[in-house]
Amino acid sequence: MISETLLEAEQKFVRSGVIGVGGTCVQAAEATTDELSGRNIENALRQWEAGDAEFPHAAVAAHYQTVGRNGVRPRLVAMLQNFHDNNRAHHVLGAWLPMTFDAQNGDYLSYVGLDYFDQVVRSDDAQRVDAFVAAAAMDLALLEARALGRSAHAPQVVRTRAVTRVVTQLDRLAPDFSLEPSVAAAGLAALAQPGADYGPFASVAAPALNSVPEEIGSAVRLTLLPTTRLHDEQMFIRCIQIFEGLYRQVATAISRSIRDLRDGLAAAAKDRLDRASIRLEAVPALFRVLTTMPVDAFSIIRGFTHGRSAVQSRAFREVEFACAPPESRDFEHVGKIDVGEDTLQDVYLAMRKTHPDAHVLEEAMRRLDRAWVAMKRGHWGITLKVIGTVPGTGGTAGASYLKHAAMTSLFPRLSEVA
Repeated sequence: MISETLLEAEQKFVRSGVIGVGGTCVQAAEATTDELSGRNIENALRQWEAGDAEFPHAAVAAHYQTVGRNGVRPRLVAMLQNFHDNNRAHHVLGAWLPMTFDAQNGDYLSYVGLDYFDQVVRSDDAQRVDAFVAAAAMDLALLEARALGRSAHAPQVVRTRAVTRVVTQLDRLAPDFSLEPSVAAAGLAALAQPGADYGPFASVAAPALNSVPEEIGSAVRLTLLPTTRLHDEQMFIRCIQIFEGLYRQVATAISRSIRDLRDGLAAAAKDRLDRASIRLEAVPALFRVLTTMPVDAFSIIRGFTHGRSAVQSRAFREVEFACAPPESRDFEHVGKIDVGEDTLQDVYLAMRKTHPDAHVLEEAMRRLDRAWVAMKRGHWGITLKVIGTVPGTGGTAGASYLKHAAMTSLFPRLSEVA
C-alpha cells in the first residue's frame, strides 16, 4: 500500500503550480473534471464489452497518464483486470493489460511494458527495435516541448534542450531506423538559438513520429503509464524504455556475432559489434536528460515504484549472460538467448590463431567493452547524483552495487592477449 505521507508528497508537487520539471504533468494540468474521474473510460469499456466498439486503448492510456496508476478509480482497475482474467483479450492486448492493474504487485517488466514490447516490437528485429527507440525519443521531445510551452522556467528549458539533443543523436542511438534528416536539422537549429521556442522543431518531429509503423507508434503511446502525476516520471519511463531498446540491440549483436564467428564470418561479427558500440557511445546524451531529474521528485517516484528495479531487466542480463563463463551464468533470469556454452570471448580466443580473419574482431570487442563499461559508470554517476548512497530498489545496495557492476568487464580475458 502507498503511504499517506507519499500521497501527500505527490499532492504537494501537483499543487505547486509548476508544470513540467519539478511539477505536475501536462496531461493532469490540462484535464477536465470528467477526464480526471475516468467515467468516460468506464463507459467506453462497457461499449467494447457489449461488442459495440473497439477496445479504447488510447483513451485508457491517456487517463493513466493524467492521474497515474495509483490515481485510477478502483472500479476501473477491476474492470480491466476482469477483462484480462476472463481471457477476453487477444495475445497482444493480454500482454498490455497487466500494466493497468499492477499497482500493488507490479515489477520492472510491467512498469516499462516489456512484455508488450516483446509481443509488438519483436526484439530480434533490429529495424523495429530502433524504430521504437527513435519513436520513444521523439515522443519524449514533443512532451517536453509541450511542457515548455506551458511553463518556460529554467529547469524545463534545460530538459527540453537535453531531449532535443537526444533526437539529433538518433543516427547513432538507432542507426537501423531511417529518420527523416529534417528532424535532426530542426533539432540542431533549435539548439543553436538562445531562446526557448521549440515550435518549429516540434512541427517537424510530430509528423516524423507519426510516420513510424503504426504498431510501433502504438507500443510507444500505450506503454507510458506512470504511477504518479509527476511530469518527471514520464521522462524517466521514456529514458528507461530507450535504454531497454539499446540493451536489446547489444544482446542480439553479441549472440549473433558468436554464430557469425563460428561460421567463419569474422567481418560480419565485427560489423555487428561496431554498430552496438556506436549506440552505446551516444548514451551520454541520454544521461544528460536523466540529470535534469530533481532529487525530491525522484524520491517520490522511488516510493511509488518500490521493488521495480532495472536490475530486473531481461535484456541487460542477456548481455552479461552472453559474456559470462558457463559456471556463473544465471539461466533463470534471462530471455531466450541462444549462444550455446561458449562466450564470444571463448570463441574468439579459440579461433584467433587458426582463423585468418579472427583478429579483426578483437578491436571491435575492446570497443564494445569500453562502451559498455562507460555506460555502467555513467549509470553509477547518475545514481550518486540523484539518490546518493541510500539502498537501491530490487534488493540491491544502490550506488555501491552499481559501482561494483561498473568495474566488471564484458571480455576480461582480452587483457591476456599479447
